[in-house]
Amino acid sequence: MLDKRYQVFISTSGAEMQPERMILSQTLVGMGFFSWGLEQRTPLSTAFARRQIDDCDYVVILLGSQYGEQSVSGVGYMHLEYIYAITKQKPVIVFMHEEPAARDPSLHDAKPELREKFIEFRKLLQNEVDQVFTYRSLRDLEMAVRLNMSQMLERYPVSGWVRPQNTQTLHDEIDQLKAQIAQMEADAGKRELDPFLSLPKVSMHEVFSFEYRMHAYQDGNFKELKVQKKLTWAELLSILGSTFVNPTPEEFFSKRMNEFLNETGLDDARMQMPRAHAVARAQMNIRALHSLKLQMRQNDWIVPTGRDDRQRLLWQVTTKAQKLMESNLLDKDRVFQYKSVY
Repeated sequence: MLDKRYQVFISTSGAEMQPERMILSQTLVGMGFFSWGLEQRTPLSTAFARRQIDDCDYVVILLGSQYGEQSVSGVGYMHLEYIYAITKQKPVIVFMHEEPAARDPSLHDAKPELREKFIEFRKLLQNEVDQVFTYRSLRDLEMAVRLNMSQMLERYPVSGWVRPQNTQTLHDEIDQLKAQIAQMEADAGKRELDPFLSLPKVSMHEVFSFEYRMHAYQDGNFKELKVQKKLTWAELLSILGSTFVNPTPEEFFSKRMNEFLNETGLDDARMQMPRAHAVARAQMNIRALHSLKLQMRQNDWIVPTGRDDRQRLLWQVTTKAQKLMESNLLDKDRVFQYKSVY
């Protein structure tokens, strides 16, 4: 078996959680994880925390009885780290004290408004995160971490980090997978008929309507919204085109579209929740995403170009699409007066 290591970002409310944080870190290290995180937060440290979350495999929220220090927006740093983690679709696991009110009064927020935010944040985690576990003592916490972090590896498998001396084993596994894929493709033969052959081509100014879901945050709470979005094909090519200038794995269709929806979804959210201040977990409807990919291929904007060393199907924009991207036909404010020949 490969000797893998996994990077875990730990988010807590601050110094009052130092004993729990030490137990958590020591337990994770003993299990073969690398633990990261920041105890002292400032506006300048936010970017560093986000880079750590980007590079980590899992995110652990350790919640005691405080909401913690707030950013200039009024949202706590721990809360912001959680929002960023789910925006980046990182697997999240929460360990929270079973009875916060029973903890020493010195471990609670002094301000009433912060105590209210703590209660709301605790409820949000309980409602939104699948993997939430409670503890009463440091020993309980250690046991909960040992049991449930092992299960996280099975429920949310990630690549992790492999020791260099084990790369030969990894290469052997890759060779076996390549052989299996080649056999499957040979067995499939010509059954893989292109479903897009019956699709009509679309013009640049035509509109593509699709549904997506997202979580919108307002007044310390969140709500899952279902939104109908309309974008022209010119806008869609502009969004996706730069991602596939070079051969890129197919999974980046969804990653780029969901990233775009997370970046722009706040305006959509405010149509239903006027005071919304952040959105996360935007997910484009899977059928719409499939139709989008097929239509772009039918329009000769994108083509498959083989597989990478992990046997992922690669896609790349065509010369026709590159010319469109280099012209002014994809300008957002352009008004189309005719049917595009593309």
